[in-house]
This record gives sequence, C-alpha cells and structure tokens, in this order.
Amino acid sequence: MIKLFRKAFVLFLIPFAVSAQTVKIETILGDIVVQLRPEWAPVTVENFMNYVNDGDYNNSYIHRSYPNFVIQGGGFNFIDGVGGQVPTDSAIINESSVEHKNLRGTISMARTSSYNSATSQWFINVVDNPALNGDGVGYAVFGEVISGMDVVDTINDLEFGTIYLPTSSGNVYAEEVPYLNSKPDVMIESEAVMVSSVSRIDVFKINSGLNGLWHYHETSGSGIMLEVFPQIKKAFMAWFTYDTQLPDENTVANVGDAGHRWLTGIGDLDLENNSITFELTSTSGGLFDNPQDTQNSEFGTYGTLIITFNNCGEAQVSYNLIEQELSNTFPIEKVVSDNIPLCEGLYNQISE
Repeated sequence: MIKLFRKAFVLFLIPFAVSAQTVKIETILGDIVVQLRPEWAPVTVENFMNYVNDGDYNNSYIHRSYPNFVIQGGGFNFIDGVGGQVPTDSAIINESSVEHKNLRGTISMARTSSYNSATSQWFINVVDNPALNGDGVGYAVFGEVISGMDVVDTINDLEFGTIYLPTSSGNVYAEEVPYLNSKPDVMIESEAVMVSSVSRIDVFKINSGLNGLWHYHETSGSGIMLEVFPQIKKAFMAWFTYDTQLPDENTVANVGDAGHRWLTGIGDLDLENNSITFELTSTSGGLFDNPQDTQNSEFGTYGTLIITFNNCGEAQVSYNLIEQELSNTFPIEKVVSDNIPLCEGLYNQISE
C-alpha cells in the first residue's frame, strides 16, 4: 500500500486544471446548455460572458436558421414588446483555429466579412461545417452544447423565410429567419423563437474538493479515503473496514485488530457521469512500523468499486468482489463537511 500512496503523491504534483464555464440558453422551445471553453478562445469567452452578465441576451431571439447549417442569435430582441437590437461592445480579435473546428454542437462567434468584427452574435453548428474553419480567418469556436441539441434541431426544423426585423432605427432586411406558426412580413414577438435568458449555471463536476474521508453512517468502523486528480482524470481510493472472521490464530496483530481490512485502488474519472471506477487490490503481509515487503493482488483480479457522486457531500458506491462473489450498493457521505464549500467552488475546475 505504501507504493500506491507514493504514486498518488506524485500525481498530486501535477498543476490544477483550467477553468470552464457553463451557460443555459432558455428558449421558448426548450433549454440549451453550453459548456464554454476559455482554453480554446479566452477573449471570445470573456466577451460572451460580458453580454451574459449584463443581461444583454435576455428577451432576444433566434434570427437565423438554415437547414443543416446553423442557428444564430444574439443580435435582435423584443423589450416590452418593442423590437430592437442587442447593445454591442467593441469588436474582438478573431480566435478561430483549425485545431478547434466548427463541428455539430459547437458554438461560435458570428461576424461580418471582416475577420475581427465579432461583437454579440453567436451561432450553433447543426452539422459539421468545415468551410467555417481556419486560423484567424474562420469563425471562432468557443464552446460546445452538452445538453439540448434536440432543441437546436427543433429550431432548425422550423419554417423560415425573408422577414424584416424591427429596430429603433427601422426594419432590417433578413433572410433565413425562423418563425413559430405563420410567417409575418415584419417579425413580431409571438412568432419569434424567443430566448428569455442566457445565464451562467453551476453544474456539479468531479474535482479535488471531494478529497477526504467518506463513510456510510449505518455501518460503523469502515469508510473510504479519497484523493482526486482532475488534471489527469485519475483518483486514488483506500477502503478500510474490518471482518469478524479473523485470520489464522498464528497471525500476530502488533497494532490494532488482525481483522482489519484494507482495499485500495486507482481509478479513472468519468466526467460525463460524475463517477470513478476503481480496480481494487488487496494488500497483505504488512507489519506496523516495519519495512518488510507486502503483497498486492493484481489490479483487476480482486474486484471493482464504482463511486457515483450526487454532489459534493453525497455519493453512491457499487462494488463487486470476484473471489468472494460479493456485490452491493450503498450510499456514502462526507465525514466532515468543512470542505464542501471548496468543492462547490471548484465545480468548473476540471480537466480536459
């Protein structure tokens, strides 16, 4: 077990992950959840979040939708029933990159034919659009839809046409404008695919704030020690318990009860499902404060343990022990809640 702890310590030295942000686009046809990628386009994400934080996208609408291409918003709104335009900040530098492509489900900045002209308008790719890629000359991808592509597809399936968009300075001619039921000559709020709000949301993700002691309160004397390393999507676990069936009577317990049991494991993070799957190993032959060698079972031969997290303080454990033919599922919770606020603050500190 000492070797496993040493390996875990080495992993801990790797730096923390970059920050990510998640936003929800609430439309009249359903919600679209987007994970922003500041590591792909930091200026673009900061610009987008400025509009989000100022509430500029609230009561806007999707003003462009072309089948099997994109849906586009962030340009026009209805405030108290009056049509207008989303107020814009200064244009930003184009952070498009061939490394981050306009694939189905990605969100990108719209712009004019001038490369560095993007302000408030954004679009979501309905299909892969390779013609929109390019280093500094394409369309900057700054996030991806993680929930709600069915809503995007529903919008993209709507009828569309040439409709004038009302603004304070007159009507703007626009093609490929989607509408809900009957096509108006000039867009009205009841026919627009309205976006009631775009707001940041906190979505739980596995992070290093989960580190520490966990237990099932209905079983005494057992629990799990956990160390999570988000940067490399790995975790270390030690499951300590005891057994009323003692070892051979010749076994000497120098410290504690000879019936104590430890199972350890290194696992892979599943960030999508907020779970960790550990391959278990059993350590035997150790003596207290003694450098004698121990024996570890081979990983994958003893069994598996899966921890699925509900939030920063609650999780479910499922295990399967091969030789003993034992399996079960039980809830666990943090022994001490002091670092739950830390975990909640690290929701967006994940590894990509």
